[in-house]
Amino acid sequence: MTTDQNGRLRLPLLLDGATGTEYMKAGLPSGVCVEQWAAEHPDVVARVARGYADAGSDIVYAPTFLANAGNLKNYGLSEQVIPLNTKIVSAVKQALAGRDVLVAGDMSTTGLMCEPFGETEFVHLIGIYAEQASALADAGADLLVIETMSALSECRAAVIAARQTGLPVFLTMTVDAEGRTMWGDDVLASMIVLQDMGISAFGLNCSQGPDDMVPLFERIAPYAKLPLIAKPNAGEPPLSPVQFCDKCARLMRRGVKIIGGCCGTAPEYVSALRHMIDSFDIGRVNIAPAGYDILAAGRNVYYLDNDLEYSKPIACEIDMADALLEASHESCDAVLIHLDTPDDGYRFSLNAHMVDMPVAFESESLEALDAALLHYNGKALVVSTSCELEREELEEVAARYGAVVL
Repeated sequence: MTTDQNGRLRLPLLLDGATGTEYMKAGLPSGVCVEQWAAEHPDVVARVARGYADAGSDIVYAPTFLANAGNLKNYGLSEQVIPLNTKIVSAVKQALAGRDVLVAGDMSTTGLMCEPFGETEFVHLIGIYAEQASALADAGADLLVIETMSALSECRAAVIAARQTGLPVFLTMTVDAEGRTMWGDDVLASMIVLQDMGISAFGLNCSQGPDDMVPLFERIAPYAKLPLIAKPNAGEPPLSPVQFCDKCARLMRRGVKIIGGCCGTAPEYVSALRHMIDSFDIGRVNIAPAGYDILAAGRNVYYLDNDLEYSKPIACEIDMADALLEASHESCDAVLIHLDTPDDGYRFSLNAHMVDMPVAFESESLEALDAALLHYNGKALVVSTSCELEREELEEVAARYGAVVL
């Protein structure tokens, strides 16, 4: 069983390997919509899913990777989100019927750029992900996996949407050797933002081989509050299944508890991992937790204590550049943003990229605070001492977005 009687994950867990390369072996042509092709070839989808289940996977991903309206629009298929996700998940579920294997609905990037650097509103991004997440849940997915993510803003939108289904949510990002995504988001800061937003596991996939992932997990594991995932590629040049397995054991010794393979891996890699995991004593892995008082995060991680000094309150306007730059030169620990209306949070989000220090919100309106935390692309602080709202009310709103009430 992959879960215990209380519904908690039974660790360690083994994921599957690559699907795209398996489909190419079966005749997937280049330049087509992979998800449409998969929906039209349920026999291939079923065969690949059974191959990974036979190899020992506890969780098999349904290949719904880019079946969201943002990406499907490129193929004139934006109205096909529900039927494509339904057909693909159904093919995997039927292939694995009667087996003790969970089916994950797979979600990834939309190909859209969020404001203020693009034209897509954050709430629209949530809506795109919500449509796919709902379709996956209705089709019978046991959990949702958000993978190969390269922008924290998209991660947050996907998580907010996915958690509405009530299903467990895994999330993995793709980063370079320094732990940065292509958009510059830091993996540790991203984990700190996301792990308190309701996900069940966090990790990395795709861009790195297992060796290159080791220092990244050494860095984030002491801060992790939930199980860590590694789904490395086969390396360059490709490692053999045995070599890959040996190096993945190093990742598990660094705190990884959910593991699988990405590009270049096949059922024989998963089979090797199954043998390794079955003999791996995860109880002997002991990662000392990082010592800190308060953590906030944006582009970076901010380590704080209880004696915080805030900037003078800054009112939200369309153009806040001068006020934010002035605050950044103050001798303070966090920029204090004053909120009056829900629109204030949206206005600040268009200027938040100019702040390279912790952000704190104060407000007498729960609706305004909710809107600000929804749009802020980080782990914010909420000041309770300067308002008349009950602390319990503030904590309820803050918990939706992983914010810290002080």
